[in-house]
Amino acid sequence: MQHFPQRNDATIWRSGSKIGQVNRQLRRSYDANFKILVINEAESSNNCKAAVKYGVTECNVRRWRAQKDGLKNAHSQRKAFRGPQSGRFQELDGRVCAYVDEKRKDGMPISRAVIQLKAVEIAKELNIPTAEFRASLGWWKRMTRRNGLMLRRRTSLAQRLPSDSGELLSFQRYVINLRKSTLTHWIRLAMLIRHLRVTVMLACLGTKLPPYVVLKRKTIPKEAMPAGIIVRAQEKGWMETELVVDWLKVVWGRRRGGLRKKRNMLILDAFCGHLSDPVKKQVKAMNGDLVIIPGGMTSQLQVLDVVVNKPFKDNLPKKSTEWLLSGDHALTPTGEIQKPPVRLLCEWILHAWDALSPKSIIHGFKKCCLSNEPEDVCEE
Repeated sequence: MQHFPQRNDATIWRSGSKIGQVNRQLRRSYDANFKILVINEAESSNNCKAAVKYGVTECNVRRWRAQKDGLKNAHSQRKAFRGPQSGRFQELDGRVCAYVDEKRKDGMPISRAVIQLKAVEIAKELNIPTAEFRASLGWWKRMTRRNGLMLRRRTSLAQRLPSDSGELLSFQRYVINLRKSTLTHWIRLAMLIRHLRVTVMLACLGTKLPPYVVLKRKTIPKEAMPAGIIVRAQEKGWMETELVVDWLKVVWGRRRGGLRKKRNMLILDAFCGHLSDPVKKQVKAMNGDLVIIPGGMTSQLQVLDVVVNKPFKDNLPKKSTEWLLSGDHALTPTGEIQKPPVRLLCEWILHAWDALSPKSIIHGFKKCCLSNEPEDVCEE
């Protein structure tokens, strides 16, 4: 009986005789960036040298050189390339992109749900049957890839912490020692959050104080607002000195124990409106100690920045998107969806504020080392 050796990937056997060697390579996929590198090498030398240098076949080099113009316009991480893809509904795609560009110029945040909602509206205007177009997640991914749209954008520069941690520890010790000397039970913090074209002043003790909302308009709306929220108006929508003083009177001064002017400590960000003389004078008149967080350290020392800012901002767009997708909206003379009523916006803010657990805020004080003993601060 004749025995045959075991077959492997590199050798072909037939009737016990080896007839040839085969160099079998696993199939690989290359992104557009790699292909451009190979093309540049081939143009500076030749196809054969480029193929050897980058470990690809010469036929691939020839094919990629033929696709050079398309590869340069493709996404750098794109691997499969079958030429330009325009999609079935080119007019719809173009109008959606124009809508996104227009809203971004106005400073409006654009989410995936907003794009899908607008696409459905445009599809109705173009008489595209619902069975053919549903603005699905797959359509959205392909459309954004075809048109180079990105949802992520830089909103602010990240803070750079000082290389020396001595200032951070000194601030923590100062706050804890001041807290002991003033016999306060909780440290009070306040923070500005700008979202949905409004400014919200949030503050917390062990509990949460009413949100203070500044609208970008000249006058306060006449409609009744929900209970538990303070609404003001400012032409640019910013928290200026006069509004900070007003916040001290209507929110901070009316907290529990505020009317008795019990000794207190107020910790604020290093915002110019917090550092003005009228603000300092008002805090002093309320028997308070004003403590300003050093610049660049809010990510480590500001409780609201550590545990409140992100979940609060995440909850607001959810409500806005739900409202947009609910349909039946009033339209402007140009056919655009009108902005949500101020009362509804205030309800969203209250809902996002109420959704935050007081326990998480208390944990934030400990995480920022603002309610520990000095010895614990040094260990952390």
